[in-house]
Amino acid sequence: MSEPRRLPLGMTDFAEIRADNRIYADKTEFLYNLLQYDAPLFLSRPRRFGKTLLVDTLENILRGRRELFKGLWIDGSDYDWTPNPVIRLNLNGIDSESVAIVKEGLITALDLIAESEGLSLSGASPTTRLTFLFNKLFLKYGRKVALLIDEYDAPVLNQLENPILAEEIGRVLKSFYNVIKANESQRGFTLLIGI
Repeated sequence: MSEPRRLPLGMTDFAEIRADNRIYADKTEFLYNLLQYDAPLFLSRPRRFGKTLLVDTLENILRGRRELFKGLWIDGSDYDWTPNPVIRLNLNGIDSESVAIVKEGLITALDLIAESEGLSLSGASPTTRLTFLFNKLFLKYGRKVALLIDEYDAPVLNQLENPILAEEIGRVLKSFYNVIKANESQRGFTLLIGI
């Protein structure tokens, strides 16, 4: 008798869930439908509701990793598995003790993504660096760039007890997110997800 499949409790890595043969409720038809949107999407879900796993699953789809989706709905669909460049950020990992630290954290996160792609970025602000990253990835791949931001509001939420700082951080993030609209010609699928 074979051992029963286990639940992926606390797991947020889609590839690991599939490799370990954990139970996965197939949500790929829903994700396929989400990927059809041209405008940026905002998705709010409660804590511990699978947001990070959702973002990871979307990233694997967008990167064209079809082998991970064998037997799932999307594998039999007409989805184009050509890999797309992806900018994936998790703002829960950004310290929010000050505006300067938030800016530094965003710059570091963008620089790490650029480095992983063999690119370098310039510009003093996170907004400028995100613009350069959009442009350079678009030029490198010749395809629109997908942007996935998990916990997009975490730096502000982490400072709710300090409303002045929360508002200042909110202004930094608003400027950062304005890049999405400004880079519409290079932008593909965009998802901002938070609580």
